[in-house]
Amino acid sequence: MTRHHQLRYGALLLMAGSVLLSGWGSQLSAPGESTALTGLVAQADEPAPDQIQAALDLGRQTAALSRRARTAQDWDQVVQGWLEAIAILQAVPPDAPQRTFAQRTARKYAEQLATAQDRASTTSFQGAYPSLGSSIFDEQMAVYQSYVATMGPPDVLIVGSSRVLQGLDAAVLQTALESQGHGDLRVFNFGINGATAQVVNFLLQSVLPADHQPGLIIWGDGSRAFNSGRFDRTFASVLASPGYQAARNGQRLGSEGVSGPRPSISAIDAKGFMPIDDEFNPATYYQQFPRVSGQFDGDYQPFNLGGIQTNALQAVANYSRSRGIPLVMVNMPLSGEHLDEVRLGYERQFQAFLQQQGQQGGFRVVDLMTQWQGQNRFFADPSHINRQGADAIARQLAGRNDIPWPSAENAEE
Repeated sequence: MTRHHQLRYGALLLMAGSVLLSGWGSQLSAPGESTALTGLVAQADEPAPDQIQAALDLGRQTAALSRRARTAQDWDQVVQGWLEAIAILQAVPPDAPQRTFAQRTARKYAEQLATAQDRASTTSFQGAYPSLGSSIFDEQMAVYQSYVATMGPPDVLIVGSSRVLQGLDAAVLQTALESQGHGDLRVFNFGINGATAQVVNFLLQSVLPADHQPGLIIWGDGSRAFNSGRFDRTFASVLASPGYQAARNGQRLGSEGVSGPRPSISAIDAKGFMPIDDEFNPATYYQQFPRVSGQFDGDYQPFNLGGIQTNALQAVANYSRSRGIPLVMVNMPLSGEHLDEVRLGYERQFQAFLQQQGQQGGFRVVDLMTQWQGQNRFFADPSHINRQGADAIARQLAGRNDIPWPSAENAEE
């Protein structure tokens, strides 16, 4: 290494290291400092070995910092360190013989970056709100609160169980609606694993603040959420949670003086959607999971489309109607593998039930249950949609003229 290159390499490493080491445990460098480093990396004429050595040294510093990280601010610094190290490696020219080594090292650093980002998110959630008895519910509350603080309340709110949590991509729906001429609407997916009609009613009427009313509610689900014959395990957990008690006492979640545990971090994105890439293949799926016929499926035994879940559905319909918020119920697709003769019989009852409730309650029903029979590429398992299907559902709904989409102009008022 020449004297010139030694000086340039030293300056590069010194700047990168200063970003990490200035004020450990406090605010990271000012935005200008980080930008200056990125610009230097992108335009530097140092030989590739010098760039790689700078990245390796910065990687060692960042790894050491991660072992001492405790707070969200600490983990933010670790994230920044991995980002800077990756940026240096990405600046190695494509024609340099060191390029392959740089790319493989960057890939390893990217894995460390993902871990640090998860830890930064996890520590950021702590103390934000009381638990609602479900890790996904807790996480969705944190994601929703952060979304509203950033973007404002959603114009289109998606609710339901895991059937819609992973079955309707909010970002794709937002983009598709804009391309259809509906303007730049805000769309959020507040799906919750295991959510029943009782859980959705609690979410809308007791959890979300009154000034967060959307312009449209899309409720995506299936018969399981409305079967009053089965034990509602999810809502039972909600009833026993400190979040439920806080709501009963009139406290809005996220308000001052309300604190709670740190939720786990899943693949849920910034708009509440959980992408699942798995593709349902019956030949391999049933090697891992038992094939259960509808006759012995606990989601249908016993089957009762009345009682507490119907009461909750009607409460949601009354709530949305009284506030002038259109409600659209989407009966989500099921695979042909799921719909054996017994299940299909129950699902036909549910289809008729849903149409009847829609007429009585004044809400629209979009029935997609059987549209993808034999098209397993859209499913993650027999009854849940994957990312490809979630994209297709979003585009399909955006193209429907019978859904009363809010206008961007009205949403801004």
